[in-house]
Amino acid sequence: MIQQYLQRLGFSDKETLLYLTMHKIGPSAASTLARLTKIKRTSIYDILNTLLEKNLILSFKNGNNTYYAIDDVNKLFYQEKEKLATAEKLVKELQSSPKNWEGLQINYYKGIEGYREMYEDILRTRPKELLGWMHLDRFYDGIDPKREEQWTKERIRSGIKVRLLLQETNLTRNFKKKDNHSNRETRFINKKFLFNTTCFLYDNHIVLFDSSGELTCVRIHHPEFYKMQKQIFEMNWEFSKT
Repeated sequence: MIQQYLQRLGFSDKETLLYLTMHKIGPSAASTLARLTKIKRTSIYDILNTLLEKNLILSFKNGNNTYYAIDDVNKLFYQEKEKLATAEKLVKELQSSPKNWEGLQINYYKGIEGYREMYEDILRTRPKELLGWMHLDRFYDGIDPKREEQWTKERIRSGIKVRLLLQETNLTRNFKKKDNHSNRETRFINKKFLFNTTCFLYDNHIVLFDSSGELTCVRIHHPEFYKMQKQIFEMNWEFSKT
């Protein structure tokens, strides 16, 4: 499992093997590491130099020999934390920077990561209001329940109001009871008009979620398409059951 964690952080197979060997045996010469890992001597220095450049290990002299060691495993965490902070700043800069396009933009994702990423984007965008048709029973197939609870609290703190059109089920009736505490208003649609997917509308975005098969998400940015969908939502809202 440790190997998998390191590889998720971007370690190659050889970097993973070398890092874990140093963690196990402590400060070692390159020749010792090459023998234990069975990595060729011609390659071991390249890998060690890569880890040194990433500031994940250190080297020191003892007599005529050079030794390599891990000085602090916490660097793995701190470096990823710094990357995350940098990524967040970059996203904010890009979102606030002028755009040279005013037309259509479409993002298409398959799998759980993309599905969750589109949901998280709502919090990052912080619209004044989130509208949608929601298949509550199926939507949460792709969302961790604990994260959903945190997500809702963050949404409430951000002042994002929600209006949702739902199909009437036991789950949605219980969901509706919490509206007053969730900065949310929900209504039920006519049972003749059932659907299996979820659609959210916010800030010129139309976002579609499908969890009936492979998790799929499509986000469309287009002011006029959004305006039309919002009008359709308002018509549905007016004639829905409170």
